[in-house]
Amino acid sequence: MKSRRTLEVIVFALVLALALFLRVRHLDTTPIGADQAFTLNTAMRWVNGGKMPLAANKSSIGIMNPPMIEYLYAVALRCWPDILSVAILTMVSGLIAVVATGWATYRVLGRRVAFWAVLIFAVNPWSVHYSQLIWNQTMVPIFSSLMLACLLVYFVVEQRAILLILSFVWAACMTQVHLGTAIQLLTMAVVCVLFWRKLKVLPLVIGAASFVLLYVPFLLYQSSVGWADVQTALRTTGEPASLSPAAVLVSLDLLHARGLLDAAKHVATFDTVATVLFAIALGYVVYRMVRETLRRDRDPEASRRFNAAVILLLWLILPILFYLRSSHYLQNYYLIGQLPAPFILMSLGLDGLYRRLADSASSIRLPAARRGARIAVWALLYIPLILLLGWQASFDLRLQDQRYHATHGPPQIRHLRATIETSRRLLNEQPDCSLVALAEGHTVETSQLSVLREFVSRDRVLLADGDLAAPVPRPCALYLDTQGTSRASSWLRETATPLAEETLQVLDERWRFFRLSDGAETIGAGEMETATPDARWENGVALTAYQRGRLRPGATLPLTLTWSIQSNGSTQSTGSTQSPGPNTVYHFGTYLLSTGDQVVAQSDGPGFDSIQWRSGDAFITWFQLPVPEDLPPGDYRIAVALYSWPAIERVDVSSGGNMVYLERIAHP
Repeated sequence: MKSRRTLEVIVFALVLALALFLRVRHLDTTPIGADQAFTLNTAMRWVNGGKMPLAANKSSIGIMNPPMIEYLYAVALRCWPDILSVAILTMVSGLIAVVATGWATYRVLGRRVAFWAVLIFAVNPWSVHYSQLIWNQTMVPIFSSLMLACLLVYFVVEQRAILLILSFVWAACMTQVHLGTAIQLLTMAVVCVLFWRKLKVLPLVIGAASFVLLYVPFLLYQSSVGWADVQTALRTTGEPASLSPAAVLVSLDLLHARGLLDAAKHVATFDTVATVLFAIALGYVVYRMVRETLRRDRDPEASRRFNAAVILLLWLILPILFYLRSSHYLQNYYLIGQLPAPFILMSLGLDGLYRRLADSASSIRLPAARRGARIAVWALLYIPLILLLGWQASFDLRLQDQRYHATHGPPQIRHLRATIETSRRLLNEQPDCSLVALAEGHTVETSQLSVLREFVSRDRVLLADGDLAAPVPRPCALYLDTQGTSRASSWLRETATPLAEETLQVLDERWRFFRLSDGAETIGAGEMETATPDARWENGVALTAYQRGRLRPGATLPLTLTWSIQSNGSTQSTGSTQSPGPNTVYHFGTYLLSTGDQVVAQSDGPGFDSIQWRSGDAFITWFQLPVPEDLPPGDYRIAVALYSWPAIERVDVSSGGNMVYLERIAHP
């Protein structure tokens, strides 16, 4: 008996070691996009001494996510202020989900079902991928697994109060990291109603109170914005939607490898194997439930399996029913809250079918034939499963190798860690300089490099899109150009000193550093025309110079504008030239006007994000005015205006009016 227990421990330890290996390998090769950067920045801002966040990023349906993900990331970043710490947190959470699944399945359904459930979970491609990816939704499996584990053990094995209380705690965490999992609250309610005799009032009350307390920060946020997200959610639920089987297909995709590595061979074949095995297992579970409905009161083992199957099926089916009518395109992470029910059901069904067929084979009189029949039954059911799991494990390795050797795509954790390290070092070596990061996305929330703000220096890092603008901080500036072909890239090559030894290779791109020490003098040189001294707006920004291209019908009229931030317009007084920018977001409008001030051509844009304006700095903006092909002869004027966004209210010019006229152009 002791040796058997030792063998079980060794087997489960090996499976968990496999799960750990697949989740640790190439952990720093997962991509960092705008969503990841925003949540990382928000958590790091809190770690750096900022305010406690009451909300996270915006969800795909337009409402703000609760802040739980920020609190989880902040714990990791407090221990080690490095992006990799959050990736490690995600990896560990994925491993804990596997352990929780094994523990609950072992307690409720026995060691064989637990073994296969854990093994399926350990190598499942989407589970491995989500255990490495920094993203709100990838923290769902740990909480859905813990919540389901507590419900299974509580309602099937033993009614310990702590299990019921913890199920509410995990429910609060799960629904906060992904609001789409809220349907599992209904599952929990249905389970409580079906097994109400096993409920205890005190832990039920404590659990519900814990759930509400964990939502207090988000409720405070919603109260501060007038419950706008609640209204948006209600409008979304009222949108027309058609009945579609997409939810079923997306649910099955959680068992597949489809969508992760299209170049891999045999994906369709093994995904079909996974579907067939799951369908067989699910069919047998339902069949046994029908058979055991009448005799479960007389057989404790049958009752246990019946109750467990009820909870697992509800956990699987209710999310599918919820998403059968959806006005939004479904992704598999919409149903990620189903985990780990599909893995347990597959294991339960195959184990039950094997036992049933093996028992039938036991009636054969000849010992050799009986053994052969049992072996044949085992091979028929489990060899396809073993082949599937072996292929999925090899697929995980290929996917990770593909990320490691990738030549295109978004930057990965390893690239941003190297960028952060280099940026910190350069700023330490040149304490008078600020760093300007030029990348896609012109705001702190949308920039590809927004993590530099909190992970390098919030006060000394500015973000801009090089096709729109280039900030010029004083007294000197360091530039990180990740775009290479933008207007700012061309300007840097002409005016700044490249730091060739600091160049970073990021996939197929080269991220280059530059140094510009003479700031405003450089951008005002060359063929730039000096703007009128009256070109100063009430928000504290002034137009100091401009440069235009030729006026040609049917082409664009290039317009380069140089600005000086004489006062950042902030309502906060810090007594420093590095004070934060205005609370209002401003956009720029450039116009080609006829003699009657009719707009002939117009180009608007955000330019350099006004939230980052600092007194004493300057910046350049680039615009392209599309000139009509049938432009009639006459005199035209170029004009510039500023307006708030999204209110679109023009800012007054200090000398009067709300428009600055640059020059007249004669078109013969």
